[in-house]
Amino acid sequence: MIDATTYLNNVTRNDKPKTPSKELGKDAFLKLFVTQLKNQDPVNPMKEKEQLAQLAQFSSLERLTNISKAMEGLAKTVNTVIGLTSTGYIGKTVMAKGFSVSKKGAETTSASINLPVACKSVYVDVFDKKGALVRSVEMGSKNAGKFDFKWDGKDKDGKAADDGQYRIVVRAEAPSGKKVLANIEVSGKVKAINTAGGQHVLELEDGRKVLLSNVTRVVA
Repeated sequence: MIDATTYLNNVTRNDKPKTPSKELGKDAFLKLFVTQLKNQDPVNPMKEKEQLAQLAQFSSLERLTNISKAMEGLAKTVNTVIGLTSTGYIGKTVMAKGFSVSKKGAETTSASINLPVACKSVYVDVFDKKGALVRSVEMGSKNAGKFDFKWDGKDKDGKAADDGQYRIVVRAEAPSGKKVLANIEVSGKVKAINTAGGQHVLELEDGRKVLLSNVTRVVA
């Protein structure tokens, strides 16, 4: 007696994996089913309920396969549409979840920091691309909510840091002494849209990259 699961396991067990063909799968299953009927024991023939159960199982498997393929096609279509519509971000300044800021000359990009609770002390640490601490900026006490941060581009000795990209980390502490995790959004002007690994990536004018899915708002 065969069933759809056994059939699929048998036809897909090869030395080299092959993509199963939908049409061949149908024909092969039906041929096996008919062969089974022809060669069944006359004294102990397959019961009608067993036949119907096999056909129903195959029919259900076929429907699930069709639904799965339809969903894959829909997902690809939606992803394509999102990619086309996201070109509207080009030339716009966006805020997105992230940790990177950039410096060019006397200009640095800004960030928005959101605290879930009031904090007695808040520090924003600035690290270079090698992971070295460049500057630790004391922000004092802060209420719950958002506040803007803009690094002045100077290191801990008061000298101008090199141009490039930097990473910021927020150290916040509640009155109870408990560490507080802050949410950070960074800003930048969109230059281009790229697709990598099925995800849409916004390329900013300063070279930074943010996921389209991480964009929280368009500033201008």
